[in-house]
This record gives sequence, C-alpha cells and structure tokens, in this order.
Amino acid sequence: MTEENIQTLQDLMFKTDATSFVSELNAWQSELKAEYPGASEDRQGEIAELICESAIDLCSGLPDWNLKGAYGEPPKPVSDEVLKGEAERAIAILREWGRADLADKAKSEIASIESSNLLKLTRMTLFGDCNSYWGNDYAAGLREAMRKGACMVTTNPVLVNVARTEDPDYWTPVRDKLQDDNPDYGPVDLAYAMTIQVVVQNARLLRPIWELTDAAIGYVSLQLSPKNATDAEQMVKEAKWVWSQLEEELGGTPNCVFKVPGTKAGIDVAGELTGSSMGVNVTVNFSLPQQIAFAGAIEKNSTTKVSYRTQMDGRVDDPIGEELEAAGVSDWEDVKTWATTAIRQREYRLLCFEPQRGGLGFKKTNMLPASGRGPWNILRSIHSEPEVPIFITVFPNRQEQFDAEPRDIDPNGMWTPLPDGYLEKLYKSKLFRQGYEPDGMTVDEFDSYVPVVRTLTQFSEGYDEFVAWVTEK
Repeated sequence: MTEENIQTLQDLMFKTDATSFVSELNAWQSELKAEYPGASEDRQGEIAELICESAIDLCSGLPDWNLKGAYGEPPKPVSDEVLKGEAERAIAILREWGRADLADKAKSEIASIESSNLLKLTRMTLFGDCNSYWGNDYAAGLREAMRKGACMVTTNPVLVNVARTEDPDYWTPVRDKLQDDNPDYGPVDLAYAMTIQVVVQNARLLRPIWELTDAAIGYVSLQLSPKNATDAEQMVKEAKWVWSQLEEELGGTPNCVFKVPGTKAGIDVAGELTGSSMGVNVTVNFSLPQQIAFAGAIEKNSTTKVSYRTQMDGRVDDPIGEELEAAGVSDWEDVKTWATTAIRQREYRLLCFEPQRGGLGFKKTNMLPASGRGPWNILRSIHSEPEVPIFITVFPNRQEQFDAEPRDIDPNGMWTPLPDGYLEKLYKSKLFRQGYEPDGMTVDEFDSYVPVVRTLTQFSEGYDEFVAWVTEK
C-alpha cells in the first residue's frame, strides 16, 4: 500500500471519535463504492485493497487504543460486535465487486488475529490484568505486528540490512535517491541516512499510540554504529546528529530512543543522552551488573520520559548452556532456558521494587526482554507488578511460534519458580555467575564479557554488509 493509504487507515483507527466512527467509516466506504465502477483497473485494485485492509483492521488490536477506550477514553467506546459487523460489511462489498480473493484474505487474516496469544497479552495489559507489552523485534512488518498488539519496534544494522534485502524494489530506489541528494555524504553518513528512512517509516506508524499515551508507549529503537561501542564521544556526536534529522522528518519530538551498547563507554553515553531529553535503550546487555550500572546512570541523569534496559535472553542463555554442557550437566538444554529468568527476577526485585518492598524504586527505565529462543522467554517475562511495565520484543518467527497454539497466559509468569536444583546447576557456569550476582563483574569487565564480544562482532559484521550496500553505485 502507498503511504497515503496507510495514513488513511491509521487515521480511521486512531483519530476518529468513537461516537462518530461508524458514520465516518460508512461515508468513506460510500465514496470508494461510488468511485469504483468508473476507475481504472489499477485504481480499482487499490480501492479493493483499501477495503480489505480496513476490514482486517476493524477486527485487530488497532481499535483497542482509541475506539475501544484503552487510552482515548471516548464517552461511548465502539463495541466488538459493531466492529465485527462493519468488517463483515466491508467483506460483503469485496464480494459484490467479484474480489473473492481479497474477501477470503480478510477472513483468513481476521481469524489469525483473533486467535493470537500476543494480542491476548496486550489486551490483558490495556484492560487491567497485567502490566506487560510487546513489540516487533524487526525492521519490517510492523503494521501486521501492531494488529496483534505490538506497540514498539526495535532495529539494529543487522535488521535494517534484512529489511532492504526483503523489499529491494522499495529500498533500492530510496538508497539511490539518498546518494543523489547527498553527494558529499561518506559511508557512515549514508548508512545513518538510510537507517533514518526505516526508522521514520516505523515511527509514523507508532506515532498515534505515542500521542494517545502521552509519550509513554509507541517508540522505535535505533542503534548507534556498533563500530563505536567503546567511543563515548563519537556515539554522542552521532546520536545528536541523527536526533536532529529525526526531528525534521517527524515534525517534532521523535518517538524514538537510541540503542546504546552495554559497554563501559555506553554508561556515559546513556547518561549524556538521557540528560539531554533523548531516551535510550541499553542493548548488548546481559547481566545484572550491567543493568545496575546503566539503571543508576539513567536514574541520576534522565530528563526524558522513557528509556529501556534490554536483556538479550538467548544471546546469554546459549553460551551459558555451552558451559553447562562442558561441566557435565546432563539436562543443560533445559537448565539454560532458566538463566535469564533467574536474572530477571533478581533484577526487578532489586531495581524496580519500591523501597518498602526492598528495592531501589527506579522508575526511569523499563525492562525489555529480547532475543528470545522460544515461548518460555515470553511467558516468563510477563508480570502485573505496579511499579514499571515490562516490554518484550519478539522476532517474527518467534511471534509465529508463540501464536501457533492456544496458550494460558499467567499475568505473573515472570515469578515462576526455578525447578528444584536448577539454580545450583546454573552456578556451574561462570557466565551465569557473572550475570546473576550484583557484583559478578566490574564495569571494566563489561567489554570482555563473552556475550558482549560475540554480539558486537555479529552486529559489526552486519553493519559492514549494510554500509557496503548503501554505498553501491
């Protein structure tokens, strides 16, 4: 779909008053029905696609934020029955036009959305049963994820690189225009300019949620160059330049945060940026010592509304599993899946609990589990604690896996006790001990922590590939 058509659908869901929604929707449909018979074949296809997509939207998680009153609080929220009825009306229009293919597509997509466990999770939070949101851990496919409740997106050079390979017909001309418009840009400048295009596209999709929630939700995370993970001055310089570009593109404060690496240098960057009203998302982050250092710096310095502390679950669970196997732990494959569960439980108690509950009561950062390897990473990250929400980002393949079958969602799944004896087995891993103990590492050891080294190496390789493409002629 064109950006104009996407914006039309976004406005219907997020900016239409609930009390006049049905009449405005019907008026819009009537205009399209009147135009359709005399339109060109291409325009007829575009109109039919708009009707199809609107039907899917009506039965998705998109109306929850505004039309159903989760945040917009209209005086008379639109009911599920009305929304379903309007979707059926749209599908009937498609059948009248002989577009059974699109009518069937709409029916299939609606059925998939209605059975989504991820949408169930978001609705549990929006309507009061827990305090856990989820987001798309990918640079593409955000609108589809939003239909299932996603309210944020994370990107990095690897994911941006994947987005351009998945849709070269769209992104190659964008790259070529950037090169033509900016002949003086070097490779790094072009890489950032291209990243900004991906980020802005996603930021515009999420901006209505950001606006409805008074800037509490609806953020895009974009990563600073992994090549500068140990250079605080350069990271700050690049972030401020990118921020100015985003302000211009979005026409105001960006609904974006910068992914800052969990390195020693990253601590200063997080403090500097959040002190300048720019949110951060601490990435390449695996251990309680890292969480403590960054949470403290942000709590002390931040003047911005929202920042995140990512915990890259699979990227630390996997090497912990390698150590457990080497140590002769027979059930290491299951034991390793509990490593980040144990870390997360201790992290929330220490950093987020109010002082009367034995914690530090930090409020300026949200926990963000990412890089999950299976449904357990999601189910054991959900909580209903009142202090701060948790945000879980999920790869598309893991979204499919989580939604592949019905699941019971425990609103306090984060507190699932470790099986008997598992903590003792986890202690056979040095990486686990370093990550689980509050004093398991010094700040000077962050840069040599095995998951940090491995992840930065992969990110750097992906960045190099991306830069090579963005400078191709």
